Amino acid sequence: MTLKVSKHLKLAETEFGAAMLDEKSGRYWQLNPAAATIARALLDGGTPEDAVRAVTDRFDVDDARASADVRNLVEAMRAAGVVRG
Repeated sequence: MTLKVSKHLKLAETEFGAAMLDEKSGRYWQLNPAAATIARALLDGGTPEDAVRAVTDRFDVDDARASADVRNLVEAMRAAGVVRG
């Protein structure tokens, strides 16, 4: 599945994960390290499957858990209007 991520969405790495900012609306989200990994993969043009792989490569989680985390973040991003597809 290909997602279209808003060009106004920016990610800044922090000591505790990342902060994601929608420059258009001014809304921002604090992301834990796993969510930051997912967001980075998506912002870099990756698919949700790429994000799952990034999470399982970096953290000690199985595919099912990583897939659920990716699905939850993508749904939250859709609800916020910063991703389509």
